[in-house]
Amino acid sequence: MANDKPANSTDEQWNKYLEYKTAWEKMLKERYENELKSNPPEPPWVKFPDFHPTDMFWRMGKGENYLVDYFGLYFKYAPKADLKAYKQKYPEHKDWLGTYENFEN
Repeated sequence: MANDKPANSTDEQWNKYLEYKTAWEKMLKERYENELKSNPPEPPWVKFPDFHPTDMFWRMGKGENYLVDYFGLYFKYAPKADLKAYKQKYPEHKDWLGTYENFEN
């Protein structure tokens, strides 16, 4: 279903979208391979300890970018063994319980 062309799109528009999506996924994978794989990002409660998980900081700007572009990206591509070691190194803060589970799904 995710690759079904919307009824209001032309074939040209749809193909451009698919090309963009493929290029974007390639860029994300390269960021993981070239940067995050060898240098995993700190969890948000370590990187930005002054911000509660419900703070607007995480919904826009620098906080949101960090969650999506680094922390979330690491969880998207890291192998299970690396994630297990990461979670042992950085146990979830009490205010952030469930964060790992949310990003693994």
